[in-house]
Amino acid sequence: MMSDDDQKLRVRLVGRNGRRRYEAASKERLVAACLEPGVSVSRLALEHGVNANLLRKWIKKHSATRSLPPSSRPAFIPVQLEGKSERDLSRKDSVATVDLPAYDEVRGSEPKGTPAFCSPAKVSVQR
Repeated sequence: MMSDDDQKLRVRLVGRNGRRRYEAASKERLVAACLEPGVSVSRLALEHGVNANLLRKWIKKHSATRSLPPSSRPAFIPVQLEGKSERDLSRKDSVATVDLPAYDEVRGSEPKGTPAFCSPAKVSVQR
């Protein structure tokens, strides 16, 4: 069984701004204690003098690193396409026309406060 001193969260460094840095081993022990069933994260945070939100952040980070799959090299799978499409698409043969109503027309027909760019547009494609 560990003594109380072993279970305390150890501060490694306190910066000029008052921000504390904790020992990694102490953080791991505290996070492991939080993951036990029926444990109150808030209570443990109070007992160890750390903000509960910070402790939850450590737990989330711990869970994310544990759930990552082992890294592997990216795999390339070649794709073979067979046959030809039923119709060939050609941009040369198509012409698109977009008609936008004038700003004044939109203000008269749309509800008050509707900007001009919300107006419907007419699009026709000719082949």
